[in-house]
Amino acid sequence: MEHVHKCTTVLRQLIADGKTNDIPRAEKAINELLAATPAPQQKASLDSVRSVVSAHRDAAASGIQFDFADTVNNYIEKLMRGLE
Repeated sequence: MEHVHKCTTVLRQLIADGKTNDIPRAEKAINELLAATPAPQQKASLDSVRSVVSAHRDAAASGIQFDFADTVNNYIEKLMRGLE
């Protein structure tokens, strides 16, 4: 769970900032989570991260933050489809 916490900490800040040029940093944080997580636990870890991102999306103060969170969730969905 430490890796999930590290990833979500990064993503929370990036969503709060809402800068579209930070999308690669968000993807990197997610990719690092996957690299550090054993294969059988990867889908559950991504699901945990997706839940946190969705909560921040729902609480987003601006459209930019909302869009950023949607982009991150789309990336997570793409990765989850690849794990099936």
